[in-house]
Amino acid sequence: MISDNINQDNTEPFDGLIIKGVGGLYTVRRGDGICVKAKPRGIFRKKRIIPTVGDYVYVEPTTDPDVPYAISDIQPRKNLMIRPPIANVDLLFLTFSTMQPSPYLELLDKLLILCHKNNIIPVIWITKMDLDPETGRAMRDIYHGVGYEVICTSFEEVPDKSIFIKYFNHRTVGFAGQSGVGKSTLCNLLTGISEREVGKISDRLNQGKHTTRHVELFPFAQGYLIDSPGFTNLDIMEADISVSDIRQGYPEYDKIRGQCQFDDCLHLGEKGCAVDKSGIHPGRLDRYRAFIKTARDNEYNKRNKRENRHVAEDER
Repeated sequence: MISDNINQDNTEPFDGLIIKGVGGLYTVRRGDGICVKAKPRGIFRKKRIIPTVGDYVYVEPTTDPDVPYAISDIQPRKNLMIRPPIANVDLLFLTFSTMQPSPYLELLDKLLILCHKNNIIPVIWITKMDLDPETGRAMRDIYHGVGYEVICTSFEEVPDKSIFIKYFNHRTVGFAGQSGVGKSTLCNLLTGISEREVGKISDRLNQGKHTTRHVELFPFAQGYLIDSPGFTNLDIMEADISVSDIRQGYPEYDKIRGQCQFDDCLHLGEKGCAVDKSGIHPGRLDRYRAFIKTARDNEYNKRNKRENRHVAEDER
């Protein structure tokens, strides 16, 4: 387990990695493995920048005995996931169960879009295969057929750690998906922190309870593992997903690139659309079209707001 001991004798600035943040106080891991507590400088508040788990930061000593270190700079981020906030993620296990709770495929497709947008490797992990094998096999066939890596595990058996370890080669790896599907249980298995609370499924609501209280990063298998709360609601407008982002998040359409009558075809039923040749699953197609319409309306509203603002400025 990571030590939070503070080396009070260290008076030199250093580079580090934020591994936890609670109540405005951050745990930063130095290159030698020692962890210190640090608060961000006030300049971040003025710039409206919030340090995030996964950020590589520059830390300087302070004269405050209660908080002897301060974060003074943040290195440029590779990416930033909004909810929960995680920076510089290399790979995400997108975790969904066959039942208890039932798979929310709209969320899965949104997460795949986010992975493509942020240059994150997605690996789909389907849990509780033994509870509903038919649903599990259908999910596996759909997404593996598109080209995604898919891992399947059962509810009764403890997952084999070796299945997951191979993905951690100097990568920062996180988990996303529904609550109550097994993410915290696997994190306990991988990190050996058996005392962490593992929540139970609410039969009445058929939804997983949140069991992870904050985002935390653990050194593991020459990489880092991020334990984070589950995604329960992800809004395309909130995540600033564009029509282009959505199109890139559906690799099925690579098969028909250049085959539609119009180059800007959105596969919404336009004349000469070749979507029937793409082999896309009907459910994926329905969700794609719903996402496109939402993103297109969002872009239209943003454009109108900009134009109205410019008109108002010109009339002054």
